[in-house]
Amino acid sequence: MGKNLLIEVGLEEIPARFLNDIIEDFKNNFKNFLDKENILYKNIEHYATPRRLVIFVTDISPYQQNRVVKIKGPKRAIAFSTSGEPTSALIGFMEKNGGKLEELKFEKVGKDEYVFIEKNVEGKMSKEIIEKGFNDVLFSIPIKKPMRWDNITFIRPIRWILALIDDEVLKIKIGNVESKNRTHPFLKSGKDFIKVSDANSYFDIMISEGIIISIEKRKEKIIEELNSFVKELGVEIDIDEDLLDELTNLTESPKVFSLPLPSQGKNLPNEILLEILKRGARVFPGLKNDEIVYVFGVQNGINRKSEIVKEGFFNIIKAKIDDAIFFYNKDKEINLKDRIDSLKKIVFEKSLGTYYDKTLRIIKLLSKIYNDIKISEEERIVLDRAALLSYTDLTTLTVQEYPELHGIIGKILSSISKEERVVGDIIGEFIFPRKRSDKLPNNYLSKILGIADRVDTLVGSFISNLEPTSKEDPVGLRRISFTLLELLISFENRLSLKSLIEYSINTYPDDLKKGFNVDNLINFIKGRFKLIFEENEVQYDIINCVLNLSDIIPYYSYKNAKYIKEIYDESNFIEFVKAYKRIFNIAKDYKEVSEIRKALFIKDEEKNLYEEYLSIKDYIEKNKILDFSIFFNKSVDLVNKINKFFDNVLVMDKDENIKNNRLNLIKNILILMKNFGSFDEIIKS
Repeated sequence: MGKNLLIEVGLEEIPARFLNDIIEDFKNNFKNFLDKENILYKNIEHYATPRRLVIFVTDISPYQQNRVVKIKGPKRAIAFSTSGEPTSALIGFMEKNGGKLEELKFEKVGKDEYVFIEKNVEGKMSKEIIEKGFNDVLFSIPIKKPMRWDNITFIRPIRWILALIDDEVLKIKIGNVESKNRTHPFLKSGKDFIKVSDANSYFDIMISEGIIISIEKRKEKIIEELNSFVKELGVEIDIDEDLLDELTNLTESPKVFSLPLPSQGKNLPNEILLEILKRGARVFPGLKNDEIVYVFGVQNGINRKSEIVKEGFFNIIKAKIDDAIFFYNKDKEINLKDRIDSLKKIVFEKSLGTYYDKTLRIIKLLSKIYNDIKISEEERIVLDRAALLSYTDLTTLTVQEYPELHGIIGKILSSISKEERVVGDIIGEFIFPRKRSDKLPNNYLSKILGIADRVDTLVGSFISNLEPTSKEDPVGLRRISFTLLELLISFENRLSLKSLIEYSINTYPDDLKKGFNVDNLINFIKGRFKLIFEENEVQYDIINCVLNLSDIIPYYSYKNAKYIKEIYDESNFIEFVKAYKRIFNIAKDYKEVSEIRKALFIKDEEKNLYEEYLSIKDYIEKNKILDFSIFFNKSVDLVNKINKFFDNVLVMDKDENIKNNRLNLIKNILILMKNFGSFDEIIKS
C-alpha cells in the first residue's frame, strides 16, 4: 500500500476571482507531472482558501515505476559497412550507452531505419522526484496578474510550505521559504503556527481550527446559514451567484450574520440599492414584500466577535448608501438626451473611437437588421431612440462608481427624462444576458438592440486584433459570443451570422476594414455554439451537420438540431440521410450548376425526380422555409424518387450532354437539401 502525500502552499491572500482557476491548474499540473514521471497513485484531491493551495495524493507509490528507455542511434546504413561489419559510429554509440551488438533494435523513423538500444531504468524514489520537480509544477500555473518578490513571480508572495509524505518532510525550497511539518492557523487566531505530525492528521487540524479548506463546503455552509435566516426572519434572500463565489473565495472560516438595512436605504430605488449592497458592500439583500429590510454578510473567522464585525459592516453599508444617494440625486439633474454629447469623451476602444461612435454604428447596423426582421415603422422609431440613449448612463456618477448599474440607471433616468416607457424598458433590458445562463430580455426589441450591440463589439474587437488567445480574453469575447447566441436563438428570426457581421463591418471606416476576415469571426462564434449544443447533449454529428455550413442562422440551426435529435433513430430519417449521401458522394465535386434541360431526360425515373424537385423547391422558396421539420416531412416522396433514380438511371452516361444534365439535376437537389444541413456528417445511416 502506498503513502499519502500532502503539500500546502501558504500565501498572502489570493484575489477571489483567481482562486478557482489557480487551484484547478495546480491540480492538473501536479497530476500531469506524476503521470509523466510514472509515479502511481490512487487519487489526487485539491483544496484552496485565500491563504492556502493544497494538494493531497492518496496511495502514492514510494518509487517511480521501472521503465524501458529507447535510445536512438545512427541510421542502419551508417551503423554497418557494406560487408555488414559495425562501423566506428555504431561502436561509439554502443560504448557510450552500454549496448551489445546482439541486443540492438531497428525501427523505421520516417523513410530511414535507425539503430536503437533499449535500457531498463530502475525507478527513483518518488520523494526525490517530487522535491526536484515541484517548483516547476507550481510556477507553470498561468497567472494573469502576478506579483514579484525576492526575484520570484507568482500570484502572491509565498509565506510557508507544508510538505509531507506520511510523516516524512519533503525538502522543497522557494526563495527563502523552506518546507516544514507545520501550517499556519486562521490569520486572526493569535497563534504563529501549528505542527502537523503526518499528512493524514492535517484535515482534523483544519477542522479543529475552524478552517474549511474545501471551496464547495465553504459555499455550502454559507448557503445553509443563509437559508436558516430565511426561516428565522421570513425573508427572501437574493443569493447572487457571483457574490456567493466571491465571498466563498474571500473566506476560509465563513460565518453569516444579519443586519437591518440602514434607514436611508429607502431613499434609493430598489434596483440601485440591490446592486449597491451586492457589489459595493458585498452583502446579500433580504426582502419582504419586495422591500429590502435586511442584509446578510459573511465574516471570516467563526470565533471572531460578531458584534464588532457587524458594527463595522453596518458603517460600511451606511457609507455606501450615502454615497449612492448623492450620486443618484446629482444624476437626476441631467436628462439622458442632454448626455449624448458627453459620450464623445468616453473611449470605447482606442482604435474604434468613443461610445458616441459606437452608438452611431449601432444605429446604422440596426437600419440593416430591419430588412431581415418583421418590425413596424413605429417600433423602428422606438428602437432607434433607445439605441441613441443606450449608453448615455455611462456619463452618470452612479455608473462610473458601479459599472454593473449600466442599463439599470439608464432605465430609471429615462423615466425621469420623460422618455417613452418602452424606450426605458429597452435600455434597461438590452444589457441582458450579461453572462451565461443570465436572464433574457422580455421585450424582443431589447433583444434586437442587444444583438446589434454585441455584434458591433465582436466585429470591432476582431478589427482591433483583440481576439482571445488560449490564455487571455481581455474584452470577454467568449462571453459576448455566448450571450449573442442566446439572444439569437431565443426568438424566431432569420438573422444569419454572415449578414450580421457584414452589416456591421460596413459601419466602420474603410481603413479599419483592411485584413478583416468574416470567416474567422464566424468560426469563433461557431466554436461557442458547439459548446451550447454539447451542454444540451446534442450528438457531435448533429452539431457538425447544422454548423458545417458557410453561413448559419442560429435560431434555425438550434431548432433544426433539436428536431434532428428527436428523429435521429427513426427509419424515415435514416432513409433521408442515405438518399442525401447517395447524391453527395457523386455531386460533391461537380462544380458546374446550370439550367436543367428537361428535354434531355430519357427515363421516367429522372423525369419524376425532376418534377418532385421542382415542386418542393417552389414550395420552400415561396414560403421561405428554413425549418427542417417542414422540409423533412415533405421530402418522403423526394427520398423515394432519389432512390429509384439511382437504382435505374446511370448518371455517367456515354453521352456527355445527358451525363452533365443528370449531374446538374442531382447537384441542384444537393444544394436544396444542404440549405438545412450537411447531412453527410450524420453517422446514423
